[in-house]
Amino acid sequence: MKIAWLVPGFSSDERDWCIPALLDLARVMATRHDLHVFALRYPYRRDRYSVFGATVHAIGGAHRGRWTLPGIWQAMLRAVAREQRRAPFDALHAFWVYEPGLLATWLKRQLGVRTVISFAGGEVIHLPAIAYGYGGRRWLMRVMRWALPQIDVVTAGSRLLLDHARKRFKLPDERWAFAPLGVDLDLFSPGNPVPRTGARTILNVGSLQPVKGQATLIRAFRFVVDREPQARLLILGAGPLRQELEALAHELNLDERVTLAGDVPHEQLPGLHRAAALFVQASLHEAQGMAVLEAAASGLPIVGTAVGALADLAPDAAVVSPPDDPIRLAQAILSVTHDPARCEALRAAARARVEEVYSLSAAADRFERLYRA
Repeated sequence: MKIAWLVPGFSSDERDWCIPALLDLARVMATRHDLHVFALRYPYRRDRYSVFGATVHAIGGAHRGRWTLPGIWQAMLRAVAREQRRAPFDALHAFWVYEPGLLATWLKRQLGVRTVISFAGGEVIHLPAIAYGYGGRRWLMRVMRWALPQIDVVTAGSRLLLDHARKRFKLPDERWAFAPLGVDLDLFSPGNPVPRTGARTILNVGSLQPVKGQATLIRAFRFVVDREPQARLLILGAGPLRQELEALAHELNLDERVTLAGDVPHEQLPGLHRAAALFVQASLHEAQGMAVLEAAASGLPIVGTAVGALADLAPDAAVVSPPDDPIRLAQAILSVTHDPARCEALRAAARARVEEVYSLSAAADRFERLYRA
């Protein structure tokens, strides 16, 4: 098949982990099909190049000088149309409903190609306290209600997000699909755990943004340290809240126990997973939550807020607590760290669930079926 992906951004080369899960999926799909990736805003250049056999068409919309938004969109539409003239596409797939999804809807009307759109962020979520999500923008909801009924299949990477979307957009049941992105099980695996000496490390991975809830996690960790004085919290990721989170850790007298390590190369994550005792998510919302699934694939027990894939793993393969509740989150963490048998059961169940549902090959197979149906 000849397949077009429409995305807001994509890796500028094979070492650029712009959106790691999409890069992994492209690596697999390009071995099976003629895959063309149309990247609207990133990388910051206009280019055509190859990544793992996929052809990337970079529109460079984020750095197009004085171009207006309609001009950027027109450039994307023209790029897809040119490639369609060379040889017709069998399927279009837009990741994120806003921008890529709206452009895919227009292309479907023009080209008549089977089209899939994936909810992949905060398109239907409204969290006004942190100014997150598009769900409160009525004009955008109206645009989505125009677009989605014209699409062949609409997907989401977690069942919770799928339920939110179904309530917002009344489409026939057969037009919805649970289709999560997949984890590279060769990279993320239990392997040989790094010998753990001294303090037990709790790991969190995510950009330092309000929606990721690291402030709640640090407050919860204060309660954890009161019960487990040797515990340590390692937060991986960069973002605008770093200074605020460091100040919070200092205020709670956790300077020696909390480490904000910044961005870490993707290929180094498996080793950090194997050295940790527990993975904790504190997010207010996750469309899917690849960090949780990578930790689960690595054999870590998982604790965290009941959003995204973590909610789907619970109760057998993860322990959940409500978002924005540090006391309940601390209780959930301690319920696992104080119960070795439960900890081992969660490790095994999480890895098994990832192998069954969230592997990279399973994700590729799912999307292939959606493209062919």
